[in-house]
Order: sequence, then C-alpha cells, then structure tokens
Amino acid sequence: MHVNGKNYHTIWVHPENSRIIQVIDQRKLPFGFEIIDIKTPEEAFGAIRNMTVRGAPLIGVTGAYGIYLGLINSDQVTWKDHLEETAQQLKSSRPTAVNLALLIDEMLSSLAGCSTLEMACELAFAEANRMKQREIAWSEEIGNFGCDLIEAIGIEKKGQPVNILTHCNAGWLACIEWGTATAPIYKAFHKQIPIHVWVDETRPRNQGARLTAWELSQEGVPHTVIPDNAGGHLMQHGMVDLCIVGSDRTTVTGDVANKIGTYLKALAAFDNHLPFYVALPSSSIDFTMRDGVTEIPIEQRDGDEVSWMEGVLENGLIGRVNIINRQSSVVNYGFDVTPSRFVTAMITERGICKATEEDILKLFPEKKIPRPEEGYVKFDCHLTKQAISIPSFLFEPMNHWRNELWLKQLIGCYPDGIGYGNISVRLPESDQFYISGTATGGIPELGEMHYPLVEKCSPDQNTIWCRGLIRASAESMSHAAIYTANPDAGAVVHIHNRHLWEKYKNVLPTTDQKVEYGTPEMALEIGRIMTLPETLEKKIIVMGGHEEGVIAFGKTVEDAAKAILALE
Repeated sequence: MHVNGKNYHTIWVHPENSRIIQVIDQRKLPFGFEIIDIKTPEEAFGAIRNMTVRGAPLIGVTGAYGIYLGLINSDQVTWKDHLEETAQQLKSSRPTAVNLALLIDEMLSSLAGCSTLEMACELAFAEANRMKQREIAWSEEIGNFGCDLIEAIGIEKKGQPVNILTHCNAGWLACIEWGTATAPIYKAFHKQIPIHVWVDETRPRNQGARLTAWELSQEGVPHTVIPDNAGGHLMQHGMVDLCIVGSDRTTVTGDVANKIGTYLKALAAFDNHLPFYVALPSSSIDFTMRDGVTEIPIEQRDGDEVSWMEGVLENGLIGRVNIINRQSSVVNYGFDVTPSRFVTAMITERGICKATEEDILKLFPEKKIPRPEEGYVKFDCHLTKQAISIPSFLFEPMNHWRNELWLKQLIGCYPDGIGYGNISVRLPESDQFYISGTATGGIPELGEMHYPLVEKCSPDQNTIWCRGLIRASAESMSHAAIYTANPDAGAVVHIHNRHLWEKYKNVLPTTDQKVEYGTPEMALEIGRIMTLPETLEKKIIVMGGHEEGVIAFGKTVEDAAKAILALE
C-alpha cells in the first residue's frame, strides 16, 4: 500500500543486508514516518511487545523473522538449544494473538530436519519470506470475497456511498499489505464503488484514529473519525450499512477476540439488524479453543495507556498529556470477546462462512481436531458456573509456576489439540483446592477464570463438585487423593515428559501400569502409593498407566515445581 505515493509493506528484508529486518515504527504514526532496523530476536521481541509492530498477522510474521535472526546470531554448538529458547521468548511477547504461536510452531516444525546451522539459517529465511507472502495473498483473497458483500449493498443503494464502520486497525499496517477488515474496503474503492468509512478512534491507544485513518487517507478513501461510543447512534439513525472488524484470535466455534470495544459494536449492530462481519485469515483461528470468553487469554496492558494521551501540542511538538485524575486507579484490558451469535459471518481467504464450528470446518476441513477420550474428563463433574476470586497469595505463585512449566513444555498441548499437565494449590486447612481447568494446556497465560475450585471429590461415586467458569482438570481425582493422604501437601504439579517418564518409571514410586488416569482406580492407587515412605521422601510419583505422566507435591507450589525441575 502507499505512503506518500510510494508502495510499502509493513515488514521487509533490508535490500542491502539480509541480516537486518526492517519495519515501520507504528508508534510514531501519524505524526512521523520512521523505519526501524531489527537485527536480533531480542529486538524482534521488543518490537512486538512495545507495539512497534502490531496486528495479529504482522506479529506472526515478525515472530517468524525473529526465529531467523536467532539462528544467524547463534553458534555451531548451541544453536538448537538457542532455537527453542528464542521460540519460547518470542511466543511470550503478546498472549492474545494466536498467529504468533502458530507461525513460530510452523517454523520449528520446518526446521526440525535441519542437521547444520547453515541449513537451518537458509531454510528459516526462506520460510519467513514464504509466510510473509502467504499473509499478503490471504489478505488479498479476503478483500476479494469481502468486496462482493460491499458491492451487493452498493447496488441496492443505487450509487449512494456504502457506509462501513470498522474498529481499531485491521488494515495493511496490522498485516503486510491490504489488511483484513480494510482489504474489502480497498478492493471496493479500487473498483470505484462509492464508499465511506466510519473510523472508531479506538481508545486507549487510538489505533483507529491514528493508524486506520492515516492509511485510508494515504489511499484516498473517504472516511470520518468518530468517538468509540458514537457507533450505536450512527446505527440507530441509518448511517451505517455494515460493520467489518478484524480478529486477533477466533475459536473454532466462532467466538472472536479483537480490540477492546468490538463486543459493544457487535451488540449495537445486532440490535439494529445490521450485518457484523469479521475478516480474518485462517492463521488467526485457534482450532484448539472452543469457548472464547473463558479460554482466550486477554492481555492487560499498562494503565498509562489510559491515563496519558500522545499528540501534537500547541507548540507543534509531539508530547504526552495526562487526561485523568492522578489519584484514580486504572485498568487496561487490551481485548474483548464477541460471542459467535453476534457475528453475521466470517470473511476468510477461502470464502465466507457462518461463525459456527460446522461452517468454519467446511472451509478448513484439514484443521478438524480428533477428540479421543484421552485428555477429557472421565468422571462426573458437577460445575457451579460462576466467577470466583482466588486469594492472591495462592493465585500468584500457582500461575507463575504454571506458566514457567508451560514455557518448558512440561504443560502444554499435543498436535492433535489435546492438552496435558495441570497444577493445583490447596486452600489452607481445607480439603478444597484450586486446579487448572480442563483443556487449558494450549493456553500460554492463564487467568483466574482458568482455575476452578474443587469443593468435593468422591471416588466411590466417580464424581467431583467444583465451582468456577470451566470444569476442573481430568486429573482432579489424582490431586485430591494426594491432598487426602498427606495433610502437609499444599500443592500438586502434574506434567508430561516422555524422557522423565521412561527414565524414572519403577525407579521412583510408580503406579500400577494397568490403572488408567482420571479414574477412581487411579485415585485409590495414588492413595496406596502415598503410604510408602519413599513417596513421602521423594514427593514424586510416576504414573505407570498414564503415558508420560509424572506428579510432584510439596508444601508450596514452588516446592512441587522445583522437585519436577530437579529431575531434568
């Protein structure tokens, strides 16, 4: 797309030095146009984290180039270890957009067969370039499909401009070229279909006012910037024909995470019987997630983004001004989730579909995840569905160590979408405990909503009772058995690692291999193992009948986690 009449992408290889990746510094727009050099994976991490680059597709491609930069800055001996460390670091830079983790995992898969550093560097460079071109092609296809929707409305309006409302920036700045939500707009404009775009300012970072308005202006597209809370009024008075937004992560069931405020626009569109479209590439669809509200991690950003605003001051200089009472507290959620029932349709690179699992998988049948019994709760779970608050002295260490173990891939998600591993802490002087919920293994960072409270466990009835927003882990009975057998146990960690499982099976206390995980029999077997003096000494149990499963317990979650890490 164009900047002052010259065509640019948002990320590219330096034309004279392939060891340098260049990006547009989006923090400076629209007041200045600057290009930043990225030479190391740490600089790629920083560019993603501080929003020099932003937007799900661009973040993913930046992460891919970050892997390449990590390799060319590695040595011949430690490059494979450095590769894994680089991947985990880059993944942690922004939690909500799924593209980042997907593209990095795709890079790792492609590089798995490389035997030399030279081979890995060459392939990583080619793969990152390929992913960039793929995103461009996908955005253009989204534009073609979405343009048909705009054109159909234009025919009905008989030459009057089609009024499109968008939120945040899902334009070429958020992608590489064309954009997602803006791709149909640009295609319609180039086709000379009369259009006008209502641009939400998108507080608190004003990506609509600063970025979307800037790039529309560069292309000459008619547009008007509006306050975020004006959209509903425009819809009520017939001044909006359709809404198009992007997505940072969409579940396989059609729930859409996008910049905070998207949900409210969807509600207003629904109330006014207006079509609400989500434009996104398949790299923004998380085929492992089903419930967007409870499963998608929502980034919380610095409160200064709310309390301070940047702009051009009266003296012509760029500066920041405080806009709220300095004694007031601030919370800054970066995203919200729009349930699928408020989404008219999704515009993808393969076509337009309803926001349902059935229709999404019709377009992407190869993404369908088998759902075998393994990984799912085998007991009756009575869930009282309500939000709960976890005492900070329990939540903070539990969540810290869960995320540490996730980064080390001791807790995670298999390629077939089945999660593994979990962590729990006991309420002091109680048999109740908080435990990571079922199907959370694939989520990089958990919040309070992901830890239900197990209030009662009955192996005799093959039943547990829990309270929270999601069901308790399939290993809840095993955790309960440890707490019942040892009043001193304050935390339990369950991980999966084939190397450790094979190395310590029948060396450390090991359950009978005939006993399956998540069953009353396993709870009874763990109760038996807990009576052994060696178990109380080592505080580790290998699950003979649960492939790759190892459990540790301790007075604190730190004790339990460090017992596992000491095995490595």
